[in-house]
Amino acid sequence: MTDIVNITEKQIVVSLEPEYETEYLQLLNNYFTASERNSRASSIHEKKQLMAIKEQMALMCDQNPQKMNMLRSIIRDVSDRREKAIVISKSNAVTALLLDELSADEDIKGVLIITTQLSIHEANEMIDRFNKIPEFTVLLITDSVYTGLDVTAANHLVHYDYPARYSDILQRNNRISRQTSYHKEATIYYLLTSGKIDEFEYRECRNP
Repeated sequence: MTDIVNITEKQIVVSLEPEYETEYLQLLNNYFTASERNSRASSIHEKKQLMAIKEQMALMCDQNPQKMNMLRSIIRDVSDRREKAIVISKSNAVTALLLDELSADEDIKGVLIITTQLSIHEANEMIDRFNKIPEFTVLLITDSVYTGLDVTAANHLVHYDYPARYSDILQRNNRISRQTSYHKEATIYYLLTSGKIDEFEYRECRNP
């Protein structure tokens, strides 16, 4: 294992598919309208409404075919190099979506997923398979999955969406940049949709 990992960071920006644009703009308008009401009367109901609209906008970015195709391209490249990648998201719902999409691609093999439903013992067993079996190329996880898991086999990390705080994104990146890594080189990808909520959340969490 190596003491220093040389990290390359890549910001990859895609466009929202035109077919989604009208619906996204309507959601954005609804969000601003609800925000104005919320500034005058900050009720729990209105806060939940704002959160629901944000989640809908984020889901559109997560389902964006251009973003999904870019993820597939990254994973295929990692697989061709006979290397391994972690893809991280905020929620189990998104990792489940990614599992379905990647598993349906005939060119992508060996996709594993760890969710909060697994015990620490089961999660460690999954990590052991990922680290030791060459055929397993991709590991899908969420922020809430046990932070101490040792994923030393991975030298690629893809952010599919973004956490709320700078400390959280550092914690994500530390999963492949820790000193126990067996790699001298690693790549971190920041995948986002231009001008949409995940680009906003990316910029927010990158500010200390």
